[in-house]
Amino acid sequence: MAACLSCGRDNADDARFCSACGAELAVVEPQRESRKVVTVLFCDLVGSTALGESTDPEALRARMRRYFADLRAILARHGGTVEKFIGDAVMAVFGIPVAHEDDALRAVRAAWEMREAVSVHGLEARIGVNTGEVVVGGEGETLVTGDAVNVAARLEQAAPGGQVFIGSETRLLVRDAVRVESVEPLTLKGKSQPVAAFRLLDVIAGAEPVGRRPQSVLVGRERERKRLRREYEDTVADRACRLVTLLGPAGVGKSRLVADFLEHARQEADVLQGRCVHYGEGITYWPLVELLLAIGVDPDTVVGSSAAETQLAFRRLLEERAAKRPQIVVFDDIQWAERTFLELIDHIADLSRGAPILLLCVARTELLDAQPGWGGGKLNATSLLLEPLGDEDCDRLIDTLATDAIDDETRQRIMVAS
Repeated sequence: MAACLSCGRDNADDARFCSACGAELAVVEPQRESRKVVTVLFCDLVGSTALGESTDPEALRARMRRYFADLRAILARHGGTVEKFIGDAVMAVFGIPVAHEDDALRAVRAAWEMREAVSVHGLEARIGVNTGEVVVGGEGETLVTGDAVNVAARLEQAAPGGQVFIGSETRLLVRDAVRVESVEPLTLKGKSQPVAAFRLLDVIAGAEPVGRRPQSVLVGRERERKRLRREYEDTVADRACRLVTLLGPAGVGKSRLVADFLEHARQEADVLQGRCVHYGEGITYWPLVELLLAIGVDPDTVVGSSAAETQLAFRRLLEERAAKRPQIVVFDDIQWAERTFLELIDHIADLSRGAPILLLCVARTELLDAQPGWGGGKLNATSLLLEPLGDEDCDRLIDTLATDAIDDETRQRIMVAS
């Protein structure tokens, strides 16, 4: 199977284009043995031996077939690769063949969903999730080996029925998207020291793996700050809708700049926010639903049975609110937005009249790869590319954040890496 490097979907070996997103499939060279950081998930049924003894073999087989089908579907939906089924246990890896920045959170979400799916079958499972460096096999192999795999298996074995145990590295990567409680360090077979483990209590819907905390002083960006402020002032003065797209690579400081702008703008305008997510079911209008719930509006009153109905209802809602107070609508990560949602933004930018509405879209530069004409041809549309900070600004930022003195060599390494 040929995996799409854009969306991760498996395709036929002879396919030239992805059946899901249409991207051209790269020619896959035979995989060489390599090191990768992945998240490993083990899931095993509790009491399966007793179940087999008390259940008719044909009924048991049909039940287990449904169980495995559900688990496989959940893992695929979250981007996991099933390594193997062993009896009534499953091992899956997140991070191969395509790595994602949120692989650990995908694995934890999958584990939580699997736990609930197993209970629907009247069964009970225990699950272990662990993150670490592994060796990915050579030609014709996808199996991974390494201590991270062994620890994941031991975490699963130590977990009580119906519970999920996660390792310390996984917890660090998902800490703001889950609720956990620590358990006694586990003495695991083959480990010289006890291993920290955490019981998963809940997964917070829509949360980021690690929350953004823009408390640091904003360094540089004076031109960009003035540009955003001017766009807002023009929106209010003209009582018109304006579309501003803030572009830049991941980590360049888009969210920090937006937070600074909104800190002052909130005093004069209503701020409505929604974030696009890059995988899942029913995510077309996810940012819109998130926005509506935050302002106390029932999504069913806006999201209609057709795209046109939704566009009209949302535009009217914004115009009604803007008649009383300027509206700043922030949509983050729109490089992951589906075409239908981008058409919703286009509709508002093109047709809204007589109402001060600033549409602030934040995106990585990949947006222009998928939508090269984004914002083109609109007199009320502006795109702002956020470049990396210069050396002087980087120095100032390091001095602002550092709690101790940093030598020149370390400072240079930080600047190169960032």
